[in-house]
Amino acid sequence: MVPSFEKRVRAFAIDTSAVTLSVILALFLGDYYKPLPFIVSGAAFFGFYFLPYILNKSHGQTLGKRVQRIQIVKLDDTNVELWRVFLRDLFKLTLSVGTFGIYLIVAFFVMSDKTSRTVHDYIFKTKVIDLEKPTGKYDGFNKTESMRKRGF
Repeated sequence: MVPSFEKRVRAFAIDTSAVTLSVILALFLGDYYKPLPFIVSGAAFFGFYFLPYILNKSHGQTLGKRVQRIQIVKLDDTNVELWRVFLRDLFKLTLSVGTFGIYLIVAFFVMSDKTSRTVHDYIFKTKVIDLEKPTGKYDGFNKTESMRKRGF
C-alpha cells in the first residue's frame, strides 16, 4: 500500500527534529571543549539518519519511518540493500541542505498519490510502502487523517 504524503513528511520531520535538537544542545558544549559541538552534531546526524539502517535490520526504516509504520523497499517489494538506502538518504540530505530545503519541496511536488515516489526514489529505484493495513473507510472526499481528526 502507498503511504500518504503526511506519513512521509512526519517520518522525515521526526528524524530531522531529533538531529536538530541534538545540534542545538551540542552548541552549548563548545565552552567545555571546542570541537565537541562538531563531534556531537556529526554523531547525531549519523545516529538518526543512518545508524538505524545498520542496527535495525528492518531494511529501510529510520526512527521516524518506524513510528509512522512506513518502509523503504525496492520496486519489486523486496528489502532494499544497505548501500542503496545509504546513497538514497545521503542524496536526499545533501540536496536538502545544499538548496536550503527547496529540493524537498520540488521532490514532494513530483510525488504522486498513486506511487508515492519522489525524485530520490526514482533515481535509486526504490519506493516507500505503508505497513499498516487499510481501514476500508473511505468517505469519497480523499480527506487525510489529520483533516478528519479536525472535523473537516
